[in-house]
Amino acid sequence: MSDPSPSSPAESENLAVIFLGFTFATFLYGLSFFQMYLYFSRYSRDYIGTKVMVVILFILDTSITGLVSQLLYHYLITMIDVHMEVLYATIPFCIQVLLSVILTMIVQLFFAARLYTVCGGPTSITSRFVSVVVLFCAFIAFVFGLASVVQIFQQKQLSAFAMPTMAIIAEISQGFALVANIIIFIAMCWSLRPSRYPDMVRPVGVFENLTVVFVGRALGLVIIQLAYFCTFVALPGKPYWVAVQMVAPKIYANTVFGLLNTREVKHGIGLNEEESMSDRQDSQINGLPSALRFRSMQITKQSLSFSQQGENSKGSGIEEASKSYTDDQNLESIHSHCSERHAYDKASLS
Repeated sequence: MSDPSPSSPAESENLAVIFLGFTFATFLYGLSFFQMYLYFSRYSRDYIGTKVMVVILFILDTSITGLVSQLLYHYLITMIDVHMEVLYATIPFCIQVLLSVILTMIVQLFFAARLYTVCGGPTSITSRFVSVVVLFCAFIAFVFGLASVVQIFQQKQLSAFAMPTMAIIAEISQGFALVANIIIFIAMCWSLRPSRYPDMVRPVGVFENLTVVFVGRALGLVIIQLAYFCTFVALPGKPYWVAVQMVAPKIYANTVFGLLNTREVKHGIGLNEEESMSDRQDSQINGLPSALRFRSMQITKQSLSFSQQGENSKGSGIEEASKSYTDDQNLESIHSHCSERHAYDKASLS
């Protein structure tokens, strides 16, 4: 019985890329599952539109994970005896890429709606302009992403992305998605600065600051999309971008889930960080920022001073009343004494 021929470097590279992409994608899917459970357990009375979006993102994320698992099973189990110098796009892989494009579009629409709120609302020209630009870039990325999926399905070979036509279409899709994410990050940082919202909760510590920057300001979307774009542009014929493509939708979904789960809760409804602090924690002063805590201490001191003044004025009133009462008693005793003296004198004369 002859020994099987050793794997070529190209085959080992292809299998390693698929396995690494599957490993990271599965780990991030576990994080998505936990965040979905945390969202519905904490924000039970959140807005119905937000709940529907979370459910849709989780269904897409779960479907992508299942399709990635099927791709791994196909190449590492079913095709174990076949030398794979070139990766071929199966139908589940094409569907997985299509679902990733849809998930990316939904996340960018969510952040466009957030920018429409935090940049000034419906009366602000800036908010409308920024939201329209993000929507335009997201739409272009979505359309060219669909075109890339069609080309993958037609060509089958993933190495065909080295062809100029396929490469340009894919680069346009990923480039506009990257531009949209960069605009989202800059606009979120500019809009949610402390000078605009002085009562906003400020992060404390390194971990909270990193969470706010990567999740609340969408820096994680910029990093993963930049890695996706650069990997594809540099090596379109190599399978490295496949691993990044498997991980990218997980980063998109977990960014939205993390942003929703870091909100404060009031009666089962999530409050965004730019909303007034007076509507957040009404009973505990210790959880408030330093500025609000200082204001609360001032109000408390003023109320105490007012109560002390009231007590002092009340005490002085009591003293005056008692003094007047004593004076009245003295006057009555003097008057009665004078009356008795006058009666005595009158009796002695008679």
